[in-house]
Amino acid sequence: MARKKKLPPGVRLRDGRYTYRYSVEVFEDGIVRRKQKETPAYATAEEAYNEGILIKARQLQGTYIDETNMTLEGWYDIWIQSYEESGKKKHTIKSRKSRAQPILKQFGKKKLKEITAMQYQNFLYDLKRNGKKKNTLLATHAVASLLFRTAAAPPYELIQKDITEHVVFPTYLKTVEELEAGEETFKYLEKEELALFLKTAFQIADEENDPLERLVLREFARSLWVLAYTGLRIGELCSLERTRINEVNLQIRIIKTLYAMEGVEKFELETPKNDGSVRTVDVTKQVITMLHEQEKERKQIQLMCTRYYDGRPFCFVNGRRKPGYPISPRDIERFMKDVLIRAGLPTELTPHSLRHTYTSLCAEAGIELASIQRQLGHINDKTTTMIYRHVTKARRRADVEKLDALLKDL
Repeated sequence: MARKKKLPPGVRLRDGRYTYRYSVEVFEDGIVRRKQKETPAYATAEEAYNEGILIKARQLQGTYIDETNMTLEGWYDIWIQSYEESGKKKHTIKSRKSRAQPILKQFGKKKLKEITAMQYQNFLYDLKRNGKKKNTLLATHAVASLLFRTAAAPPYELIQKDITEHVVFPTYLKTVEELEAGEETFKYLEKEELALFLKTAFQIADEENDPLERLVLREFARSLWVLAYTGLRIGELCSLERTRINEVNLQIRIIKTLYAMEGVEKFELETPKNDGSVRTVDVTKQVITMLHEQEKERKQIQLMCTRYYDGRPFCFVNGRRKPGYPISPRDIERFMKDVLIRAGLPTELTPHSLRHTYTSLCAEAGIELASIQRQLGHINDKTTTMIYRHVTKARRRADVEKLDALLKDL
C-alpha cells in the first residue's frame, strides 16, 4: 500500500484542490480576536504553500490587509498614510483630509467591498440637494475616486472595481448672472486703477506715526507693488530670498514657495506649484530699484527689533510679532483689503488679482502670450489666456480705428 504523501505545513487537501490555512487578527465588538482563514484553492500543494509563505511575510512586515472585514474607514487610514508619504504638499494633504470627511461620515463603517456604485451615486446627488457647491462636490468626488481606484488597483486589489468610475456627476446649471458675465469672470486692475491702488497703499503707510509700524506698512505696500510688476504668486514673494535676485541680468530666480498655515514661525519652504513654476523671471530696473529700497528698510526694521530671526535672508520680513521671519501672506491680504476700501476699488480683489493685472499690462504692452506664460510659470492657464485675448482684442480695435482716422480724409 502506497504511503500518503505528506503535505507542507498549513496546507490542506479538499476535493482534489489545495489551500493554505492561516490566522488573522480581527476587531469585533471592541475585542481583538484571532480568526482562521484559507487561501483560494490551488492545483498543487506547492502553489498553496507558496501563497501561504507570502501571507506570512506580509504579516511579519505589517503590510497584510484582511480584505474580508476592511471598512472604508480602515482603508482610508492606510491610504492617507501612503498619500502623505508620497511627497504631496502639506496644503494638498490637508485639503484631501477635509474633503474626505463627508465620505467617511456616509460610508466609514461599511465594509469596503459592500459599498455599491448606486449608493455612491445617491451620495453625490444628496450632497447637491443639501446645497453643496459644484467645486466642493468636485473636490469630494476627486478624493472618493482616489480612494476606490487605489483600492481596486495592485498591489491592494481589495475590491473588484472602482465604483466611482462610471457615476454621473450631478449637473449644475449656470445662473443668469453667470451667463451674463460669460468669460468676463477674471478680475484685475486697469492701468489707471493700479496707479491709484499703489499710490493709496503708500499713502496709508506714510500716515502711520509709529516709526516701526510705518516701515511695516511700507513693506506691505512694496510687496503689492512687486506682485503687480512681476506676476509672482504671493507664496513665491513671501519666500523670496535676497540671494535669488540677479541685479546684473535683471532677473529673479523662483525655486520655492512659502507654506505657513500654522504661523510664520513654523514656516516651511516647499517646491513651487508645478515644474513650470521653477523659473527665472525677467524684471525691469524699476523692480530692482524697489527691491533695493526694500532691503534698505528691512535693515532698519532689524535695527529697531531686539530679537530678530536671521536664519534665512528673506527679502520681505515680518516686522511685528516675529521680526525677521518671512512676511505673512494673510497680513498682506488684510492690508490690501484696507487699500481697496480707501481707494474705492472692488474689495473682492486679492493678491492673486495682481498676477492677473500683470498679465493685462503685458498684453497691453504687446508682449506675446507665450512669453507672459513663461514669466508666470505656466503654459496652459485658462485665465491668463482669457485676459490676454480680452486685452489684445481691445488693442486690435484701437489699431483699426487709427487706420479709419487715417483713411477718412482721403
